[in-house]
Amino acid sequence: MAEDAGPPRCRRVGILGYGRLGQFLAGELLARGPPLGLALAFVWARDGGALEGLPPPLRLRDLSLLPQMAVDLVVEVAHPCVAQEHGEDILAHADFMLGSPTALADPLTEQRLRGAAARGGHTLYVPRGALWGCEDIRRMDDSGTLAALKVTMTKAPQSFRLQGWLRERLVAAVAAGGRQVLYEGPLRPLCPLAPNNVNTMAAAAVAAPSLGFDGVQACLVADPSVPDWHVVEVEVTSVGDEGRALSVTSTRRNPAAPGAVTGTATRHAFWSSLLACRGHGGCVQLC
Repeated sequence: MAEDAGPPRCRRVGILGYGRLGQFLAGELLARGPPLGLALAFVWARDGGALEGLPPPLRLRDLSLLPQMAVDLVVEVAHPCVAQEHGEDILAHADFMLGSPTALADPLTEQRLRGAAARGGHTLYVPRGALWGCEDIRRMDDSGTLAALKVTMTKAPQSFRLQGWLRERLVAAVAAGGRQVLYEGPLRPLCPLAPNNVNTMAAAAVAAPSLGFDGVQACLVADPSVPDWHVVEVEVTSVGDEGRALSVTSTRRNPAAPGAVTGTATRHAFWSSLLACRGHGGCVQLC
């Protein structure tokens, strides 16, 4: 009689980033992971002091030690620079869930990460986050019927973490008061200016590769009348037939703590995405 092999090994998950979203995911893994075959392997943060509340065995101080951690999945919820600097090394050892897909707006980074996934046989996962209708967008793109895609994100001014001239525009918008459009145009140039705020838009570009970061249209709105909401409007237009075309507009109102970058419901969307990260092989996969 064959010996009992025992229970299957838990899938070990590392978390990069320990802000509100990283803390939520780590807490879910500790509380709910084992019955689901998941275990928290480590947490790393750019500010190592943020990890002091964790048990020492769960603190990873140096990402160069990651190959020694026998990890199956690494989840990034820190900043796109983490993927730009370490993504290839991570994909050489584990699947990688990229919580900051604005990193892919840099063509070289996208090329390097796609190549690393193919070489290593690990999957680069892109979570849909707050993108409603992601699967429908992908199906339309696959069938060649997607003509246009626009994503409008409206948040209170204090929820934005902006760079360069866009930060100056936000300051001017706050001084002027009222609802102000900060940006409207192609997604690609917006990503480095708002790397923490437009990951939902970046997920749309991944869902619609025929449009990509240059074809997806983005609109960023600062509105002090929604201090504790993040509002995402997605406008999808199909290829027309005799001057008529299918159009779908969805509006997602997500409760958010004042000043928060990530809405409350999006945390649960990320947890659902994490649960879907297994078994896809060396490719890029929405989750």
